[in-house]
Amino acid sequence: MTGFAAALVLCALIGGVWDYLAPSTRVPPGGVIPLLLSGTITGLFGYVTYRYGKRYTTGRTVTRREALLSVSSIWVAAGIFGGLPFILGAGLQPADSFFESVSGLTTTGATIITDIEARLSRPLLLWRSVLQWLGGMGIVVLFVAVFPNVGSGAKKMFKGEVPGAQAEGLTPRIAETGFTLWKAYLLFTIVEFVLLSVLGMEVFEALCHALTTMSTGGFSTRDASVAAFQNPAFEYVIAIFMLIGSVNYGLYYAALRTQNPTHIFRSTEFRVFVVLVAGSVAALTFLNLPRHGHLEVSFRNALFVTATTISSTGYGTDDYTLFGSIAFSVLLFLMFVGGCSGSTAGGIKIERVVLMAQQSWAQIRRSFQPNVVQIVRLGRHVIAGSVLRDVTAFFVIYMGTFAIGVLLISAIEGQSVQASFGAILTCLSNMGPAPFHEGADNFAAYSSASKLFFVLVMLLGRLEFFTLLALLVPDFWRR
Repeated sequence: MTGFAAALVLCALIGGVWDYLAPSTRVPPGGVIPLLLSGTITGLFGYVTYRYGKRYTTGRTVTRREALLSVSSIWVAAGIFGGLPFILGAGLQPADSFFESVSGLTTTGATIITDIEARLSRPLLLWRSVLQWLGGMGIVVLFVAVFPNVGSGAKKMFKGEVPGAQAEGLTPRIAETGFTLWKAYLLFTIVEFVLLSVLGMEVFEALCHALTTMSTGGFSTRDASVAAFQNPAFEYVIAIFMLIGSVNYGLYYAALRTQNPTHIFRSTEFRVFVVLVAGSVAALTFLNLPRHGHLEVSFRNALFVTATTISSTGYGTDDYTLFGSIAFSVLLFLMFVGGCSGSTAGGIKIERVVLMAQQSWAQIRRSFQPNVVQIVRLGRHVIAGSVLRDVTAFFVIYMGTFAIGVLLISAIEGQSVQASFGAILTCLSNMGPAPFHEGADNFAAYSSASKLFFVLVMLLGRLEFFTLLALLVPDFWRR
């Protein structure tokens, strides 16, 4: 929390200096004091809890249960304190600010702010972007990278934070791994920022969009998102980096460690990802060609909407409500699947979908060949039964949570099943846009109770259920 406070203060200073040196008429002034005050409150909370906890230090490493509780506590506390600037500087209600903050940290990108350009100053816009950037690689991953004295407990915390069924190419030295992943994450962000700036995007907006693209978060500085710029070059750059953010960072780590980039292409999940992206872009290009009237325009919009959907970013350049039923079905499929495991993307993850498909095929073969051992492989690797059980449990919990969520939102809000379906899919897959929305494509109209439920769903989706749900088991709290 003290580190979080430092980030708040840094955003206040950068945004304030930027406003002083290059005033903007497009966004309102101010925001420095609310961020500084929020940073002070957050820092005091961090200091008090640190002093309190230090009295009980035993020197032993963190246990698995303590790691799970720590991961959950960090995300909830970050969501609460990350929302303070929106209360103090943007006039949001507590439930709204909590929703906006958690949506940022989980890189969902759903928003309750309908007038971004009129309500948020530069410091607040920067903080909103930094929230997503911190949440993209994960606060806990940063924690174990910067504070390696957590010891063996760091591995448990890292596993509770990094999404996906398996860890691809990760070293046992978890702090070293976390730090290397953050360096790659930072490098991609800087490269995108430079490219957008060189291509003509205003420097502040280029910074914000680089932060929210690499986190696959989707918070924009404009009400109309990326469509507001009407610049094809921006769209191509952002689409490419959204796809980069959808790839397993463990593959990047392995390629850097071995100095062999072909390691990436040997991954079965990556090859499926490439085929899925290429097939979706081709299909959407030709399905929407009559509406766009020009092949390049149709291809660019298809590439962008495929990238923003499979990466769960949620930027917009095209009105997907005008898509035909087949094109819209392609987007829905991508929303469920999401990107690669170990990436900043949301969704079920391609690795899990591949494993479930292979497991189903093996079960079908077992029905007429009961005496033959059916082995499930991912590439050359034989998948352990424990991993397959985790994948099955994840899918069952995902669909169960989805069904309960649709029922609850329909009952609380009186919404149609389609609208409730879209809202839950958005939050559970950390996706951004809500298909089948009624009215504006945001969450401002929902009640405070529904917004708090959406917060829970976003956290469940980001931490992939097991970390949070473990806290509900009575045995978890017994010594």
